[in-house]
Amino acid sequence: MSLTDYSKLEGEIKNAPEPTTLKKGTEVKARIIAVRTGVVEKEESAYTGISYFSVTFDVPDEPNVKEFSDFFWDLVDIDKIKNISEKASFSAIRHFRNFAESFGIDYSRPFNLEEDLFGKKSWLIVGIKRSDEYGDQNIVQKYVSPKAEKCSVPPDEAPF
Repeated sequence: MSLTDYSKLEGEIKNAPEPTTLKKGTEVKARIIAVRTGVVEKEESAYTGISYFSVTFDVPDEPNVKEFSDFFWDLVDIDKIKNISEKASFSAIRHFRNFAESFGIDYSRPFNLEEDLFGKKSWLIVGIKRSDEYGDQNIVQKYVSPKAEKCSVPPDEAPF
């Protein structure tokens, strides 16, 4: 086995910046870098046996920002969720709709969560989740619909 020599990178390694979080309310273009699927296995949970998926995002324009995720109930199990709570089922559908509209996901046809979502980009607004164990982490506060147009000129400064 040969020796590894990082001596040319010594300064870069010692001075590597710490990962950061974005300020709450920041609008960023995020990219999907991973999708993980699973099924709730906790026996004491009302949601046992229900499928879910988690989407992990990064912010390509901000290389020091920590990756962050969002959680979704897999709508293939929506009847099971409705049996637990109608409110939870409506929330799950609305949450997925907002995500899908923002990222241009065509849910009118079958797709593979883990393969077809990877690399998609869209705008979203981040929030902050505070944790004693993990420190501050960004979360998705809101998905920005591409149909919504933002006005870059404040209303009181409009020229008309």
